[in-house]
Amino acid sequence: MSAPAKDGRAETGAEPAASDAVRPRLAVLAEVALVPVVASYLAVVVLAALITAAASGTTPGGDPGLGQALATGVPLWLAVHLVPLTISGAPLGVLPLAPAIGVGVLIAVVARRGVTRLRTAATEAHRWTSCAVPVVAAVAAAHAAGGVLAAALLTPDTAAVPADASPAAAGVVAGLLAAVAAGAGVVGPCGLAAQLATLPDWLCRGLRVGLAATAALVATGTAVLLIVLLAHADAVAAVFTGVAPEAGSGAGLWLLDVAYLPNAVVAAVSWVLGPGYAVGAVSAAPTGAVAGLVPPFPLAALLPAGAPAAWTGLVFALPLAVGTLVGWTLAPSDPDTATRLRTVAVAAGTVGLLLAVAAVLAGGRLGTGPFDPVVVPAGWVLLAGIAWIGVPGAVVAVLAAPVPPRPVTAPARPVAEPVPVVGKDEDDDEERVEADTPEDPQQG
Repeated sequence: MSAPAKDGRAETGAEPAASDAVRPRLAVLAEVALVPVVASYLAVVVLAALITAAASGTTPGGDPGLGQALATGVPLWLAVHLVPLTISGAPLGVLPLAPAIGVGVLIAVVARRGVTRLRTAATEAHRWTSCAVPVVAAVAAAHAAGGVLAAALLTPDTAAVPADASPAAAGVVAGLLAAVAAGAGVVGPCGLAAQLATLPDWLCRGLRVGLAATAALVATGTAVLLIVLLAHADAVAAVFTGVAPEAGSGAGLWLLDVAYLPNAVVAAVSWVLGPGYAVGAVSAAPTGAVAGLVPPFPLAALLPAGAPAAWTGLVFALPLAVGTLVGWTLAPSDPDTATRLRTVAVAAGTVGLLLAVAAVLAGGRLGTGPFDPVVVPAGWVLLAGIAWIGVPGAVVAVLAAPVPPRPVTAPARPVAEPVPVVGKDEDDDEERVEADTPEDPQQG
């Protein structure tokens, strides 16, 4: 017979240890999942309360300011997560990108912190599956559930803001946004970047250069937008004065402009590349423009009022310069021409794909009137980005490749010709023998 266990927990000694390890893991996952949802909702509620109070002249906590802010926060939370809405029966699909970028950064930071806390017991080989996957799944599930719940809570018939949204679309869009942001946040601490480094050098180099070229084109579009904004400052100020003459409404309109500023940057990048953009019947591109009725929005004052100037085509020098710089950067990357061309192709594809995704997010439905829809043509942006980076990049990468130096060899030393050995004639031998033979003393 075996001796009885001294402690009733001796036979199941692993269970308390396992439960002790599971509890902090669940706490970390709960924090990672819920903090961005709650924080983003509180932020939009506070913002709605401040705007409502400024517009109505009441205190932020007064009645009905708080209740109205809580109700307004639900559709605002969905809009921040890029969920299409229906306001008073009119579709609203062109949503501000600035708060969505802010929420994405918050999710990435929280997910990175959660993975760092969970990484203590994970090995290098299983770090991605044991840490990143639970974190990304928890964040995506929480935001998807929040989107479905927020859309279900909307009551367009009785709410202060008559908004409506599809619960299925809200769950998918909010969950996808959260998953992408969380995935970007966990790349570093999970060692995925080191695994990507095992890819071929030409592929990694093309991705890095493509990201840099995308940033350069975005900076170019931002600079163009700033120049046009300064040139039309009087028109923008006139829209502010006409639409929101009071301080409270002016502050709200200013915040709305800031929220839509990234959308305007994406439209400016599309304009620089050539496809341009359109707001209802109004369209703008370097090669042509169509004027018309514009919405009462300060940024809309930048829309063209006539045909573009003759010098507008010079703007194409900007993406051409970026593509040339890409080719110049990749020219000395590899001695093989085919490898350099593959690297340029990866960089051009990265630029086109990223800008096309931004174009999809920047546009959308805007009511049912003359301003619908807002279009940044993603397909043409994709092709234009690939062309402006790929064509000049490939040409420069081929022509500007450094010529490998010729190997320096020592000058060849002259080889001495062998001295031919002249054969001796028999006559010479006989003469030498006669010359060496002493004369006979008897002769004489």
